[in-house]
Amino acid sequence: MALCSTPLTPACEKELIRLTALVPDADLAAFVATEPAFQKGGFRAGNIPLLRTRLQQIACGAGEVSPALRRALARRSRAHTLTSLIAVEALTEARHALAALLSAPVLLVALLLDDRDEVRTRAEGWLRQPIPFLALDSAAAVARLCDLFGDLHMLLGRAPEVNGVAPTREAWLAQKERLEYRLRDLQTENRRLKGAEDRLAGLQRQVSQAHEQRDAARQRVQDLEKTLRQTARDLETATVELARECTHREERLTAAVELALAHEFHGWLAQARAVERDAQRPAPHADLLAQAEAALRKQSEADRHSGNRALLTERRSQVEQMLATVRTALRNALRPTADLHAVEAALAAESIRLGRLLDPDAPVSPLESALAVQLQSARDNDLPRLRELPDLLASLHLLDAPAVAHLHAAFERRVSALEALGVPPPPQAAELPPATALLARALAGETPAILLLDGHNVLFGLPSRYNPARGTSLTEAEKRQRLARDVARLAGPNPALRAWIVFDGPTRQDTQAAPNVRVTYSGGHGEHRADGVLLDNIRFFISASPETPILLVSNDHDLCANARRLGAADLPVLDFGAFIPH
Repeated sequence: MALCSTPLTPACEKELIRLTALVPDADLAAFVATEPAFQKGGFRAGNIPLLRTRLQQIACGAGEVSPALRRALARRSRAHTLTSLIAVEALTEARHALAALLSAPVLLVALLLDDRDEVRTRAEGWLRQPIPFLALDSAAAVARLCDLFGDLHMLLGRAPEVNGVAPTREAWLAQKERLEYRLRDLQTENRRLKGAEDRLAGLQRQVSQAHEQRDAARQRVQDLEKTLRQTARDLETATVELARECTHREERLTAAVELALAHEFHGWLAQARAVERDAQRPAPHADLLAQAEAALRKQSEADRHSGNRALLTERRSQVEQMLATVRTALRNALRPTADLHAVEAALAAESIRLGRLLDPDAPVSPLESALAVQLQSARDNDLPRLRELPDLLASLHLLDAPAVAHLHAAFERRVSALEALGVPPPPQAAELPPATALLARALAGETPAILLLDGHNVLFGLPSRYNPARGTSLTEAEKRQRLARDVARLAGPNPALRAWIVFDGPTRQDTQAAPNVRVTYSGGHGEHRADGVLLDNIRFFISASPETPILLVSNDHDLCANARRLGAADLPVLDFGAFIPH
């Protein structure tokens, strides 16, 4: 990030610009090879004016300022040379006097360039205040500094004159000796107080630990008492239950055995008795079956094909009826024979053969039927994901080979129908500019393509649609929504065209206007934020799929030039507006 998260004042920016002007040309050339901020954008070591301008942008803008750049600027600040030698608390007390002597912007910039995090934090706090420093004249500021650093003045031999007479060396030595004695006394007192504080802290820790142990012991006693009471209640309940169980165990065991036997025998005999009763009843549907057989014989005599199908249908019905009977016998048999298993498999195969002969294209399973319906009703953008679904289900042994072939045929029919709905290219496509013709072919489904739109540039370039001269004016949000809807209506029916609209925005945000239309807000601060997102996307698409055409819609000459250098085509906003449906 920049020197701090708080925006700098114009005076501070002016001081930073002055410091960047003092950086030697040799250091600027070295930054090109070592600093990440100079390795993007095509900077060259020999272009000193451009490098110095870039350094000013980094220092005053929202770009990242590395520790090396911070130290390079700090070395050019004479105020930083002074403030870096003063402790944090001393700087806090002396800030008003230093600001009066050095000027507030110079002092703030020097503090923001300091290597100490605490100094930079306090400087940023002062920067946010409306009036960070008190107004002092030079004499008051000097007096304030002399008062704060009086001992240092005395040690340097700069003690003030007494009655107009300068102090002698003997007086200075005597004063030095008194100060040394005083310093030793203070050190001794400091050690004594520190030892007392350490003992006090140790005793406080011991008292705190004792209190914690006492509270923990009380809690454990309460928990144990609660557990003991619950255990006593559980023991009493278990004793009563055990006595009751011992008294009635024989009766309950006998009753349980009888109940189990009753259920078991009922399960064995109930179904056989129900079948026997139904078999003894007369068949009420005999007349209806006779009428149906007569109608089928008459239809067979009148239409040979119908007769053949009726004959095969009757055979299939007989086979399915016998198959159901065999499967029922298998399900209820206690000891099924091998012949019964073989007959069941043969009847099942014959039923499937007759069904496919009568209706070769009919789904043979509910799963195949459901998948065929879904392939016909799925959205266009979902078809690529459904292409491999039949083969995946076949690998899981959920579909056989004929069912997979039927589903692939249904998929191809859906794709053919989708291609038939493509928008045909205009007759004069051959006479259009290359970028316009590329967009026409992509909309017609002839080629896949990536369509990138510089959002605010497009809104500004089509004033008749997004800035109407008459009627109710639109807010910025409404303009962006209208553009997103226009692009969705244009590109939505064409899944092979993937559109991406990029706007400048305070926070990064992505939404979907359509399955193949994405709207992105760049986030960050400063100008041309959307341009960086667009160029990054172009680099990714070119590296990931060089054969896929990339089309940029913008009137920004610099952005279009960079896009062409990366390998994308650019389309003027007015040419793109001709494609928007009205």
